[in-house]
Amino acid sequence: MMYIVSMLRINIYIPENLNQRLDFTAKYMQKVKAEVVREALEAGLKKIQPKSTSARALLDLAKKAEKIPTKGNIPKDFIKNLDFYTWGGKKRE
Repeated sequence: MMYIVSMLRINIYIPENLNQRLDFTAKYMQKVKAEVVREALEAGLKKIQPKSTSARALLDLAKKAEKIPTKGNIPKDFIKNLDFYTWGGKKRE
């Protein structure tokens, strides 16, 4: 059974030296340049994307939680302005 994958066309600008490396790699791998670009893009995105969006959200939440004052000079309006001290934004009057 053959699967048909929908492809989108995009245009990008790359420096000449990168194009030369792409040409060399495509010839070496006996593939068309587009296939080499797709494989490189897939591999590159796997390296820079978080493992999951929920994990990234938890890490962001933990960073924000570290900013909440828990010891020492806790502001007197801390409870009233908990959202401000947790997430930022505007203080309540």
